[in-house]
Amino acid sequence: MKDVVVATLTTPDGERRLLVRPPTAPTGTSLRPAVMLLHGAGGTAELALANTGWREAADREGFVLALPEGTRRDPAAPPSFLRNPQAWNDGSGRGHTARAGTDDVGFIGAALDALVRRHGVDPARIYLSGFSNGAAMVFRAAAALPDRVAAIGPVAGHCWTTPAPLPRPVPALMLFGGRDLLNPPEGGDVKTPWGHAEYHPPVLQSFDRWRSASVCRGQPVVRTNEHGDQDHAATGCAPGADVRCLIIADLGHHWPGAPRLLPSWIAGPASRRIRGAEILWEFFRRHRIA
Repeated sequence: MKDVVVATLTTPDGERRLLVRPPTAPTGTSLRPAVMLLHGAGGTAELALANTGWREAADREGFVLALPEGTRRDPAAPPSFLRNPQAWNDGSGRGHTARAGTDDVGFIGAALDALVRRHGVDPARIYLSGFSNGAAMVFRAAAALPDRVAAIGPVAGHCWTTPAPLPRPVPALMLFGGRDLLNPPEGGDVKTPWGHAEYHPPVLQSFDRWRSASVCRGQPVVRTNEHGDQDHAATGCAPGADVRCLIIADLGHHWPGAPRLLPSWIAGPASRRIRGAEILWEFFRRHRIA
């Protein structure tokens, strides 16, 4: 990939990999915003770059796109979705990352430093997005680094922990699928692609946890459109808070607007009706750290 810079960061957990895609247009001297995208469990930075629409959005809008990578159970072997998946220590207590106590919050903090120091990124306009296990890691990182993240856009992933009230509210637009078999909207027992049976909570639990952390005391406003999509918006929040959860009616456990990567009998249907990168960028661009 000629348009991507591959950086290696030294951390207590070993050498970690970060892909950075600078804007294709000349940058001049002005600082650029950046989107950091975290792949899902079993994924890679390259797959996330190719499959989510963020590459095209970055070209159009002129922001830096950064894609860090999780860790593998066997770091000496190449990544493999089923046999050696890359994953994040997302606070759920599951998987090899939890057993190893991998400091992914520290890694993401180091990656943010590298973006500002090496790539001309505006520290007031760094946004985090991610899919599935990567989305759950976005929640955890933003709760730990609220003064460094301007807004978040987790897709198809839970906030597994209960964040304390944030000293600076981090705006959030969460996207979930209404036909997601791996994260059922109402919650329930699921079987993962790796054969594990586990309980996943209702998706609105993550919305409730983030609006509580954002000190939102009003009742959410819910709007349903002609497609059946449900847009939940928090109210009565602390100044600067903006918390929404969009449940896309016809979407399974896939990136919105992207091709299906998992079989529909495992994950539910794909949908290209809503393009996740575009709707998230429209949300991100309205927010910056004051």
